[in-house]
Amino acid sequence: MSDDHKKTPFGYNGKILRVDLSRGNMAVIENAPGFYRTYLGGGLLGTYYVYKETQPGVDPLSEGNVLVFAPSVATGAAAAGVSRFNISAKSPLTHAIGDSQCGGDWGPKLKHAGFDALVITGRAEKPVYLWIDQGKTEIRDASHLWGKVTGEAQALIREELGDDKIAVAQIGPGGENLVRFACVTAGLSHFAGRTGMGAVMGSKHLKAIAVRGKRSYAYSDDAGVKAMARKGVSAFQGSEELQHFHEHGTPSVVMVNKDLGNIVTRNYRSGAFEQIEQLSSDNMIATNLKGTDTCWACPIGCKRIVAQGDLYPVESQYGGPEFETLIMLGSNLGIGDLAVVSKASEICNKNTVDTISAGAMIALAMECFEKEILSEKDTGGLSIRFGDGAAALKLLEMIVNRQGIGDLLADGPAKVVSEWGGAVEPLAVHTKGQPCPAHDPRVKQSQALMYAVNPFGADHMSSEHDWISTGDGEAARGLGITEFTSYESLDRIKVRGTMLSQVYYSLLDTLTLCAFPWGPGAVFSPRDLEEFIQSLTGWQMTFWELMKAGERRINLMRAFNAREGLDGGQDALPSRLFQPVSGGVSEGKKVDASVFEERLSEYYAMMNWDPKTGNPTRGKLHELGLAWVLGE
Repeated sequence: MSDDHKKTPFGYNGKILRVDLSRGNMAVIENAPGFYRTYLGGGLLGTYYVYKETQPGVDPLSEGNVLVFAPSVATGAAAAGVSRFNISAKSPLTHAIGDSQCGGDWGPKLKHAGFDALVITGRAEKPVYLWIDQGKTEIRDASHLWGKVTGEAQALIREELGDDKIAVAQIGPGGENLVRFACVTAGLSHFAGRTGMGAVMGSKHLKAIAVRGKRSYAYSDDAGVKAMARKGVSAFQGSEELQHFHEHGTPSVVMVNKDLGNIVTRNYRSGAFEQIEQLSSDNMIATNLKGTDTCWACPIGCKRIVAQGDLYPVESQYGGPEFETLIMLGSNLGIGDLAVVSKASEICNKNTVDTISAGAMIALAMECFEKEILSEKDTGGLSIRFGDGAAALKLLEMIVNRQGIGDLLADGPAKVVSEWGGAVEPLAVHTKGQPCPAHDPRVKQSQALMYAVNPFGADHMSSEHDWISTGDGEAARGLGITEFTSYESLDRIKVRGTMLSQVYYSLLDTLTLCAFPWGPGAVFSPRDLEEFIQSLTGWQMTFWELMKAGERRINLMRAFNAREGLDGGQDALPSRLFQPVSGGVSEGKKVDASVFEERLSEYYAMMNWDPKTGNPTRGKLHELGLAWVLGE
């Protein structure tokens, strides 16, 4: 064993738990500190193990897929935005790399319980859950939990283990039924929402992972960690903007996006919705908001808690709709009734189904019904029209339970197009098989590029939005963005700004840091990030080294996709985005197809990827310490 291996780790345990569900075995992986400094955690560490331990072409829902739960070397410190963990596997929705992040307190408690990550292989013969208690591990029977919604299952697990403070990450019936966009919940109201990681968990008969622990590892500089925590609290107390964000949460940007013409409406056809005020944070506060929630040690408290009775009862334990949910299950379906949207959010949350993808699939079905591609004969007698809240809720339940037409919709847009034919293809708004979220790239042109190139499909949190390239300031210059352009453009300046901010957001997803306090121009700066990592680990990592970790994650993901047969041909936009927006202040805006192709080529050049395939070059892999991929 090398001297480097013998060094006492600061900020992490130096232990990763490997669980083989097929054999019922568990073992501990110990890596040298150099491994942790290279891979750090989150989506980078997760992709490393998925790449290393899956065979090319593996069926995402087979026992051969590997499922990784990874906090990071930062997770668990008592500071704002340091609560998150990442889930990685091959995605059953896209057949590319799957990647999803989640907040709450489960990630910190896993770290405190003694492990820096979980690598889960195989498939249990019957439903099980993992119990991790301060370094002790056990695989327990979960047959009595299978089929139960998340609130009931969590209560039963905590009762069984005799502690109502245990953190539980789990799936509901959506994951058990292998809905390909099923998600994972941690604590009922925090979600790893995208790319179908809940379906992978369900395919392994893994119902839940319960953890309890008290931190036993040390920090290199306790005073430095505490100083960063105080800075977060002080920033929150002194900022009217953050106070407003606490009071209104992400629903606060509903009306901001109304003014931009960025209200995705009726399956991405319009940018304006006549009932949008009903989906605003002000209306939520006036009607069904009962409180706010937060993640581990974060003073901001942006999570919503809603509850309501009468026709559409909603339990407060399942949180409340965020901006994406309000749009994708609201205006995107032509629904302006907040009570209906809140009920749809609860159905998704208690059954663990991604609200973005669910809204996209229902909207696709509604437009197909409107255009008479579908009839009541296809829907089992259900009339599914835009604006019909009762029909939307019924269709959502059918998706969760794979009943009737919901069985096909549960497989995602690519499968629907293949089954229903070419007439449906222009109506399906997705990239790489993942439905697009509630930020229209025809309005936010930088997202046109990011939705196309992102390794795990359309995602609005994989780069900063257009403002980073349109106004000179320290937030931009700190990322190396030194030229600026107009909001409406998709030019080379915006490509460069999008690419650089993508690397930074990839770093955040490697360190599992929340973008609200750690994003560009937020509470903490790049200098703070350097100091924080040094206080935690003792490593004198420069911002350059940290950004290289973010770049390493993107390139390793692209390398995985290349191994699975993907290339630049999948870096494409749905045809709807090349058509003009209808209605509102963004009317007539569209993505110019020829400009997009030019910018895509320039992005490849800036990333030092092969201009024909869009795959990382040999030189780029060597530069990032990923030469082992070439041997694979």
